[in-house]
Amino acid sequence: MLPDTLDLLQCPCCNDAAPLRVAHEFLRSGDEWVEAMLACASCGRWFRVESGIPDLVRDELREVEDELRFLERHRDRIGAEELARLEPVRPGRKHPTPSDADRRIIEEGRHWGRFMARFWDVGDRSIFDLRVKGTHPSFFVAGVLEPDDRDTWRRWSNFPPAAGDMCFGWLHRLEGKRGVDVGCGGGQFGLEAARRGLRMVGFDPSFEEVALARRHAREQGVGNIDYVRAEPAHPPFRAGSFDLFMAKDSLHHVPQLDVVFPRLLAIATRDAHVLIHEHVAKAELKGRLMSRLMPRAVEKIRRRWAKVEIPPELLRDSANEDVSAHLVRPAMEQLTDQIHSVESLFLAEELEMTAHYAFGKRRWVTALAYFGGWWLERLFLALGDRQHLTWHGTRR
Repeated sequence: MLPDTLDLLQCPCCNDAAPLRVAHEFLRSGDEWVEAMLACASCGRWFRVESGIPDLVRDELREVEDELRFLERHRDRIGAEELARLEPVRPGRKHPTPSDADRRIIEEGRHWGRFMARFWDVGDRSIFDLRVKGTHPSFFVAGVLEPDDRDTWRRWSNFPPAAGDMCFGWLHRLEGKRGVDVGCGGGQFGLEAARRGLRMVGFDPSFEEVALARRHAREQGVGNIDYVRAEPAHPPFRAGSFDLFMAKDSLHHVPQLDVVFPRLLAIATRDAHVLIHEHVAKAELKGRLMSRLMPRAVEKIRRRWAKVEIPPELLRDSANEDVSAHLVRPAMEQLTDQIHSVESLFLAEELEMTAHYAFGKRRWVTALAYFGGWWLERLFLALGDRQHLTWHGTRR
């Protein structure tokens, strides 16, 4: 955790914007706290910083076993007297019981932690980094782990050029500003913004996800981004802290988004720039084509390339998958009426990827599909297909 991140934080359990302080410092790396204990100046609750990640969630969402192990590791530094007074987690006491809704949030985080770890373990970094090229295995969910080497022409590996320009081409204008990546997962969006000069913070309910995202960012030498475990319904940041508000495919996972969305926007300034990317609506043309082409293509791909066992996390939905899908558009329309479509743009990218594998990774096929896709993108933009939800601009 970076020192300037501490200045933004507040207790997620207090209603009075109570600041947090470093009560104990256990391990530092340069300017960063790697292991530490934070304390709320108002309610007295303690929060761990582990693997550089501040764990700032409500009492009911705490990972008690992990926190008890953390305390045991540092009990000599904390001292028996203070240890016996810690709230809400300490050895030998009964801890809050999560409700069914809280259990779903906890399982949601664990699911995505396992999901991201599977990709990390097979060497796929594209889910953490938009600039990764030529190394990420495609069709993992179909049981194929053949590395993808088709995207050498792309600026952003899994984004078609026009969609990438729409989403990221303007970020350099906010160099030096603060930004937040809501429900950051592997951290693709926030990392791209950090590389363009913003001071970023990503947060997500999954400790495992943000730990991997931080690890990748530091391995890539990106030091101006921090990660926090936090729940979107209770963001532990002071109001008006951020000049850029980002959310990639995360809002549809947030229960009661209609209630939570204004609370989330409050952590941004009134004139903040906003980038929201959601997949809750599908372009009709893309749906018709892919439903006809993809099943046959995947069968051909599975015959051509060596098959592997598909991890169960890749085959099932998360606990809160699409829980607020029907609320995403109304929430965004409260913010702006400038909603741009990018869903059809991804049709060309997916057709190119499918052709690349189905025809044995022949470069001439990939090149033909890529340049054909470039013209398809321009056609879709001209037609103005508005089925997909992506918007950037300033709040109205």
